[in-house]
Amino acid sequence: MERDNPQRLTELRAKIDAVDETIHTLIMQRATVIDELIRIKGADRSRGAAFRPGREAQMMRALADRHAGSVPLGMIVHLWRELISTFTHMQAPYAVHLAEAGRADIMRDMARHHFGFTVPLIAHADASGAIAAARARGNALALVPLEGAGPWWDDLDAATGLSVMARLPVIGVPFATVDAFVLSPQLSDPVPFDVRLYTGLAKHPETLSAWTGGTVIATGDTTQRALIAIEAGGSAPHDLLDIRAAGGYFAPAGTTDPTR
Repeated sequence: MERDNPQRLTELRAKIDAVDETIHTLIMQRATVIDELIRIKGADRSRGAAFRPGREAQMMRALADRHAGSVPLGMIVHLWRELISTFTHMQAPYAVHLAEAGRADIMRDMARHHFGFTVPLIAHADASGAIAAARARGNALALVPLEGAGPWWDDLDAATGLSVMARLPVIGVPFATVDAFVLSPQLSDPVPFDVRLYTGLAKHPETLSAWTGGTVIATGDTTQRALIAIEAGGSAPHDLLDIRAAGGYFAPAGTTDPTR
C-alpha cells in the first residue's frame, strides 16, 4: 500500500523541504526589493505616507481570485497580511493603537490576524484613548470597534485628522470577530474606496432610517454626528448638517459585496 512506502514518504518530505526553501528565498528576495525601494525614495515618515489601502485591497483580491486547493483562503490572506504589514513597517515604523472596549481578546485576535506580530500593538481601554494616541504619534493607526466604544466617529475628518481606511474583518476567519474600523492619518495618495464614509449632524435622526442612498451605520442623537456609508455612485442624505468625509473601505477579499 502507498502508506507503507517509506521511499515515497521520503520523496514527498524532500519536496516539502524544497518548497519551504523556495518560499523562504522568495521572501528574502522581496525584502531586498523593499530595501532598494527605501533607498530610492527614502523612508517617508510623514503622516499616512506608508499606508496603501488600495494597493493592499488589490493584492488581497488577486489572492482570492487565483486561490485554489484545500488550504483555507483565510490562512493565505493572513500570511500576506503579515508580509504586507512587516514590509510597510520596514519602510516607516508605525504602531497600532487598539481600543479594547471590553472585548480585549477579540480585538487583539483581529489585530494580530490583520497586522501580524512585527507591528507593535498598544492597548487602550476605549476608542478615545486609542485615537488620541494615534494622533499624537503621527504615523500610527487606531483600531476601534463600531459598538461599545462610544461615538468615536464624531471627530473624524479625512482632510485634517484621522479617518477610516479599512473595515475588519477583511475575510472570514475561524474565530470570533466584531465589526471594527482601522483609522489612519491623511493618506498620501487618493483612494477609490468601494464604500465612502461621511459624518454629519442629523437634523432629524429618526428620518435617516428611511434613507435609501446608502447605509446608516450609526446615528447617535441630535448632538452626535451620524456615520454614513455610501457605495460608489451614491450621495449623502440631505438631512445632514456639516457633512465631512471620513475615509472609506474596500469590500472583503473573496467577495464583491461591500455592504458586509
